Amino acid sequence: MNIYPTQLKVLKFSYCFTSILESGNSPVFLGTFGNLEAQAMGPIQSTPFARSPAEGPNSSLYYLSLKGVTVGNRRLPFDASTFTLRGDGSGGTIIDTGTAITTFPLAVFRTLREEFVSQVSLPVADSSADDADSMLCFSISEYQNATAVPRLIFHLEGADWDLPWESYMLHVHGDDDGNRLCVVINSARDSGMTTIIGNFQQQNMHIAYDLGSNKLSFVPARCNKL
Repeated sequence: MNIYPTQLKVLKFSYCFTSILESGNSPVFLGTFGNLEAQAMGPIQSTPFARSPAEGPNSSLYYLSLKGVTVGNRRLPFDASTFTLRGDGSGGTIIDTGTAITTFPLAVFRTLREEFVSQVSLPVADSSADDADSMLCFSISEYQNATAVPRLIFHLEGADWDLPWESYMLHVHGDDDGNRLCVVINSARDSGMTTIIGNFQQQNMHIAYDLGSNKLSFVPARCNKL
């Protein structure tokens, strides 16, 4: 689902994606935000939209100012320039409802992956061990339902998006590689590619687009209750 204001003819809209493990509908509000405080599970935060390309296929996308990423208690060694839109239209950070999984440039992904390996006390699954550019999964026992995982925070301009663990970790049970706990983050396979915040990371988050005020607001919420 990609939402474009030129199609909707509205300056305000919001959505709240229910968990992929649930069968309920995800509410969408057009011309209003519904009630951001309804079913909220934390404070409402806001961040301004960043400059987008003046023309071309990416001109209708929603760009944000991503300043950095923290895994656990360690901020990754990348400054805001890593995630900034370049003069040739490459790079930048977008929030996208039509992309399933958040994707980072290759160098950022590799460092993020290394941090999870160093901070999670589980063995890396065989399918993940030999490819440093693939999605990271850990092996877990059949009856292991929870383990300590580091926090994942996206530092935006004026806001810190502290993701709940179910918005970046996924239990995969009983496949050919055994039971696994996977970090649901992708690599763009190129260090100069656009960073995309995908819809898996937007689960159970009420996200509001105020195009008139040029800002995005978000708050953790019980989306299935809205």
